[in-house]
Amino acid sequence: MVALQGAVLFDASYRLLALVGLFGAVLPMVFGMAYLLFPSYLGRTLSTQRLPGVQFLLTYAGAGLLIGHELLDSRAALLLAGVLSWSLGIAVFVGTLLRPVAAAIAAEPSVLLPWAGDEQRSTRLATAMLPVAVGYLVAGTAALLSTAFGFSTPFGGTFPSAVHLYGAGFAALLIFALGMRLLTGFFHVTPPTGLSWFVLVCGGVAPFLLAASFWRPPWFLVGAGLEVLAMLGYAALIGVVAFRTDRRRVGLYGVAVGAIGGLSAVAVAFGVGVGIVDFAVISVHVSLVLTGFLVPTIVGYAYLFFPVTTGQFRGATESAALATIAALGLGALVRALGAVVGLAPLRAAGAGLGLLGTVGYVYLLGRRLLG
Repeated sequence: MVALQGAVLFDASYRLLALVGLFGAVLPMVFGMAYLLFPSYLGRTLSTQRLPGVQFLLTYAGAGLLIGHELLDSRAALLLAGVLSWSLGIAVFVGTLLRPVAAAIAAEPSVLLPWAGDEQRSTRLATAMLPVAVGYLVAGTAALLSTAFGFSTPFGGTFPSAVHLYGAGFAALLIFALGMRLLTGFFHVTPPTGLSWFVLVCGGVAPFLLAASFWRPPWFLVGAGLEVLAMLGYAALIGVVAFRTDRRRVGLYGVAVGAIGGLSAVAVAFGVGVGIVDFAVISVHVSLVLTGFLVPTIVGYAYLFFPVTTGQFRGATESAALATIAALGLGALVRALGAVVGLAPLRAAGAGLGLLGTVGYVYLLGRRLLG
């Protein structure tokens, strides 16, 4: 995450931002969340504790090689090795999760049907969306492999298609689905069923249209519109939880900042798609997705799982944690405004604030985990 904020500060290319931010920072955090939560929601546990370590080794090595290829520009061997290592890591991840999922389905075939069972339907739909998100991860990996080996896929063989399958299809959809269950558990507020279905259905369909028709109307615009609706519904859902709960935890502010950043990011992209926003502003979309939506959301949930106030170290206070969230949100906003009005110092100031907030978060969470 620190490297991502540094890349934003120095105006790195879109591709490098995606590699550092999505492949290097966000997706590993989402992998960890999936290992922790996915099997438990199906009443199962991971069958092995070693394979996740193998997967992280392969995916981090792959991300590093891909970043090296981007920085060195002409080393094709790094691209091939990075894509293969990353893809093997994804295969290990999917295989590790597949066993408990298969066992749950064998024991109860209706476990992934949103209309079956005694649980609330929105909860079961959220569970049913988890395999859909993993399917987008597999599709994104196929698209990534096609960029290195030249074969065709239904989503095209471009790096942006792979990025949208990973970002919108896997990461964002998991945030929607897991978030509905996590927020219920942390704050004892049940999200409205209709709103939950609206978010999950729109968020589940949109990535397919975005990747399969990248910047090609009309279906790309349909996908972008659905993603806007999903983010709007998700932001409303966070607002409902914040309004109804009597529990005030600092992590919720991070999740709320992420929802606002995500809505802003997809609104910018939709505006570019329909022609009411200049294409040059697409850089705002890229930075807002990474530093305005994904990073604050991850930080918020990290603070919910690991409250820093339980630590015994300097700065272990809610105000310190809240300051890191404020720096992340304000930094993303200031940088976006700087990009829109064309003021480089404003962009740099926003990126600097984001970097400061990320360093603060790393310090607080690191000290909390180290005891």
